[in-house]
Amino acid sequence: MAQLRTLISGATRTPHLTARPAATVLAEYRPNPESDLRGAACADSDTNLFYPDPEEMGPETAEWAERRAKMICAGCPVKSFCLADAMERKEAHGIFGGLNERERNTLLRRVARSRVGVNAGGAA
Repeated sequence: MAQLRTLISGATRTPHLTARPAATVLAEYRPNPESDLRGAACADSDTNLFYPDPEEMGPETAEWAERRAKMICAGCPVKSFCLADAMERKEAHGIFGGLNERERNTLLRRVARSRVGVNAGGAA
């Protein structure tokens, strides 16, 4: 998301390229309804990296695969869309948006707790 904000603000572009409306920049990164995340950094990557199984590949290899997958996600222009999609579907396995299933579940619980606090008038 930070990369998207930087792109929209034009901070990384030369002045002659900033005349493009922000809406067209956002449209480039908007996924279609079939969850096709055009421009995803993982598009040409080995899917085994994103579904590391310690029992199948060994704990060290699985840890390496998870770190590598997260590195790929770190620079992805559609990372936030990918994460939101995985959280909406409650994806049980794999690396999506730079988070594994345990990290996504933690984030879901945190969001749920914050919503309860907001719905209760801020008193948690």
